[in-house]
Amino acid sequence: MVSEIKEIESIDPIRFYHAAEKQFCGKRFFWENQTDGTILIGAGIAASITTERRENYEMIRKNCDDLLKRAHVLGSCGAEATGPLLVGGFAFEAEKQPSEDWKPFGSGYFFLPAFLLTIQKGCCYLTRSVVCTSHDDADQLTQQLVHEEKELFSLLNADFSDLNVLNSLVKQIDQDIKAWNHLVGEAIRTMGGTELKKVVLARSRRLKYQHKLSSELLIHALRTQQDQTCVFCLEKGSSAFVGATPERLIKKQGRTIYSACLAGSAARGSTDEEDASLGKWLLNDRKNRLEHQYVVSTVRHSLNELCEQLTIPEQPRLMKNKNIQHLYTPVKGYCNESASLFDFVECLHPTPALGGFPRAQALSWISKHEPIDRGYYAAPIGWCDARNNGEFHVGIRSALIHEDEAVLFAGCGVLKDSIPDQEYKETAIKFRPMLNALSRRHL
Repeated sequence: MVSEIKEIESIDPIRFYHAAEKQFCGKRFFWENQTDGTILIGAGIAASITTERRENYEMIRKNCDDLLKRAHVLGSCGAEATGPLLVGGFAFEAEKQPSEDWKPFGSGYFFLPAFLLTIQKGCCYLTRSVVCTSHDDADQLTQQLVHEEKELFSLLNADFSDLNVLNSLVKQIDQDIKAWNHLVGEAIRTMGGTELKKVVLARSRRLKYQHKLSSELLIHALRTQQDQTCVFCLEKGSSAFVGATPERLIKKQGRTIYSACLAGSAARGSTDEEDASLGKWLLNDRKNRLEHQYVVSTVRHSLNELCEQLTIPEQPRLMKNKNIQHLYTPVKGYCNESASLFDFVECLHPTPALGGFPRAQALSWISKHEPIDRGYYAAPIGWCDARNNGEFHVGIRSALIHEDEAVLFAGCGVLKDSIPDQEYKETAIKFRPMLNALSRRHL
């Protein structure tokens, strides 16, 4: 594999993503961590990895090492998230047979972009990558890549008017509230007689639109509406998993790692006074504080095995997003020299914020009782490079789009004193980011 890195003039990320549609539709990746300003856009596939087994972490790790660490890199600039890297994600439950909606993604899917645009700290970089086998004509592949780059950049000034076309909602199918309340009630009854302390339940909402949905329109809307989140989109053929998640699973820079504990939720207020009151209630609510503590203690225990040092504040603070506020505890550590990025992904996923507590009992209960296929919802999505650095967030506040349909996902943590109607309302709030992006409302 050969990758060439070069610094280029500033490019609008949405224009680059939009320009890549003609050549590479179904082969794109978008990532913007709005808290640190890092933007990655992958276009075209130089190599890909799809897994179908529980061993997907080990398989992805091995393939990542085999592919990236043998790369011949030209023009290395030392900037983070440049050069050869893999982008993609995992399914929430690797052993589950994917539904028809999620079948193209498998239990794990990563690809090496042929073209990678990196925007960081006011600078813009382009990485071109090509993978050659002994049967390939290297010169021919290089010429093809140069031609594709010229064509890609010639489309940067393409008309954006199609992003403003009104796309009306035709049909909406939601999960039955009675069935939901029964499911939550069954979980509560189970917690009354077992060691299960918390289970995170998810539900979906299926929407059908008049015209084909545009992933770039959704990305554009999410970037505008959902600040301080990580906006992502992973395409696979005619489907795309897109969202704006507030929850980091792991970031690794050398031997420094960052994670986050995010659990316990409340609505945002319509006035500053109401918003402050709701935040104060959240900080002092017993059920939400207990739910948050399960996450903190589990994350601490998981990371202790991989880190020499850990810094975790004693008390949570509030993270305020557009439609919802959360209890939030940041995590920072210094990891063992041998620890890989995928070691962290494997040991952390799913945290009690996405699965429950204890983990094994919660996941078993979800697998047996939850009626939907989560697919990549609530699962790790992100990137990794040849230096064992990278970042994964959790794919929440998200939707799977295919042609003219969108399937939205939302979940909530159920404890033994939960009230089913309130949990239903919480998931309705968590649908709002994607609903607003789909309708382009700024509510």
